[in-house]
This record gives sequence, C-alpha cells and structure tokens, in this order.
Amino acid sequence: GGMAVVYRVRHATLGTRHALKVLSITSSDVKERLIQEGRVQATLRHPNVIGVSDVLDVAGAPGLLMEFIQGPALDHWLHNYQPSVEEALTIFRGIVAGVGHAHSKGLIHRDLKHANVMLHVDEHGVHPKVTDFGLAKLTDSGDKRRTRTGTTMGTPAYMSPEQIRDASTVDRRADLYSLGCILYELVCGCT
Repeated sequence: GGMAVVYRVRHATLGTRHALKVLSITSSDVKERLIQEGRVQATLRHPNVIGVSDVLDVAGAPGLLMEFIQGPALDHWLHNYQPSVEEALTIFRGIVAGVGHAHSKGLIHRDLKHANVMLHVDEHGVHPKVTDFGLAKLTDSGDKRRTRTGTTMGTPAYMSPEQIRDASTVDRRADLYSLGCILYELVCGCT
C-alpha cells in the first residue's frame, strides 16, 4: 500500500513464516495508527481474521508481525477468476464471520474492501481472512480523538454515504454497506 510495505519473513529460531508490515511513512500519527492496528487485530482471534502476534521496531519504524497467508488478496483473485455463485457465497460467509467477530468485540473496520481480504488456500479450499484494521473504530471506547468530526476515512467506492460525510459517527451499518459492495463484486465479477 501507500503507507506500508509487507514482507514475507521467517522466524530465526522457530523457522515459522510470517508477514511483516512495516511503515514507509514516518509521521507520528501514522505510527500511532499502525500500533493501534496491531493492538486491535491482536485481540481478534478468529479463523477469518488475520492474526497479529507482535509489534516490532524495524530500523525505527513500527512493524506488525502477522500470520502469513498462502494465497492472494481477494481483488487479485477476482481479477483472474470468476467464482461460481456458490463459491462467492462461501467466501462471503467467511468474510461476514470475521467482520461479525470484530463487531462482537465493539470494533468497526471502516475500510472493508476486496483488497483488505486475503484468501488462504490449502488442501481444504479457499478461506477468506479480513485484514488491515488501521481505520478501525472502537464503538464503546468513548475516545473521539482518533477521528475528527467531519473527517472522511476509508476507500470511497466502498464507503456508505454516512461515512463519506463523517467517519467519526459511523456504526456497524457502515461495514454492512461495504460488505454489500464486496458481495456485488464477488457475484458480478466486477473489480
């Protein structure tokens, strides 16, 4: 993305593979958001959410140590493959399960889009995993400082009209709108 680079890394002692997301922008606000993203994602233990296990310092920049996914992002997959309706619905159900888990923990993603869904491919099939909680909002924190009133945050093609007007006031319905956009792309093959 425009703010970070993701590397495939191997743990020196354990030999396990991970993804390491390292900031390429050094602003203190962006650093704080990445650390908050790590905190948020680390609390979401769910098979349809990419796990974060640590925040590391990489040459002065924060980096998120995440679960490595063997497979493409949903946007790349849809660019090369048109799923059947049943395949699309199976993937969509997994995405909804991951987002539903986040909602049950009081989190609104606010940047759901096909590029923020990774597809883990193994011998049992394709399993969607929601990622990039960098714009997530904690609904019951009472902390309004993270998002200024009147601020637009997210990806415009996936944002509800309410989120375009003011990202600080949105609730779970904003994510439902974005999920509808993802479902449309899955079924219609549009990316």
